[in-house]
Amino acid sequence: MWSVGECYSKVKKDCFKFISSQETKKDKFKNKDKMIKSFLIPISYWISKKTKKNPLIIGLAGGQGSGKTTISSLLTLILQKYFKLNVFKISIDDFYKTRKDRKLLSKKKHSLLMTRGVPGTHDVDLMLNFFKRLKLKILKDYKCQHSIKRLMIVIQKICGIE
Repeated sequence: MWSVGECYSKVKKDCFKFISSQETKKDKFKNKDKMIKSFLIPISYWISKKTKKNPLIIGLAGGQGSGKTTISSLLTLILQKYFKLNVFKISIDDFYKTRKDRKLLSKKKHSLLMTRGVPGTHDVDLMLNFFKRLKLKILKDYKCQHSIKRLMIVIQKICGIE
């Protein structure tokens, strides 16, 4: 049986170290203990229960600067350290069109398309193919090795990708 206190004592140091690396002199995280104990650890426990039968893909959505990367990094830390799960994390930032493609788009359509992050600058085909291949690999691996206990955390800012 798991316990928030036991988990917290095991991951606290690493979580605080990561949080400190994300803070600025002006912007400090508030209620770190509460966030870890009442949000991150319970979610980690829920995820660990869900991965008993099958690998799991989780997507996080939110606006820029809303904390997706921070939350996913802390969840990864807790899931690996306390729950001993294998975690793979990826971001929509890994799916931008090449600089060359964005330069061409910016000349054809609009100059803003040169900048990463604006709508139209992600390689949607690359992203869709990645998730299709990932899904097939998970199913293939799981069918071949029923004892696999693997967790895939996929960080994405776009909803609706299957």
